[in-house]
Amino acid sequence: MTEIISAEDDIVIRGVMVRDVVALHGLCKELGYDTPATPLPKRLIDIVFDDNQAMYVAELDDVDGRGVIGFVHVFARYAVEIEPCAQIQALVVSERARRRGVAEKLIKAVEAWARLRGLGWMSLYCTTTRDAAHAFYPSLGFEAAAEATRFNKQLD
Repeated sequence: MTEIISAEDDIVIRGVMVRDVVALHGLCKELGYDTPATPLPKRLIDIVFDDNQAMYVAELDDVDGRGVIGFVHVFARYAVEIEPCAQIQALVVSERARRRGVAEKLIKAVEAWARLRGLGWMSLYCTTTRDAAHAFYPSLGFEAAAEATRFNKQLD
């Protein structure tokens, strides 16, 4: 999955690689996710080798050098009550790279991935406290569909 999807301006969209682990961990922490670094390489390998999932990174090549500035993780979601969709699990763009079209380029990569699999729609969840994201997603054609509370249960 290391193919280059898009290369416009100084931003390259490509498939994720295990070497991106440190950058991905930093981006998760920047957005407030409490993601331990240790299991990330295995998770990435699981995603890369699962045909129902994809992960793309955005790299910036500028005066500060080349570096990962964002990523998106998507999977094909199948459920009894709805048509299959492309479920965006995570979309993160570094604060230093926001408002440069990075998220839009990552979403376009997901759209292409979804279309190749015959998925007719995309979905994502966004924490209610992320006001900027709630203002941004409609500009890409997303519509707010529901308010919900997520419940978690830890398994032994």
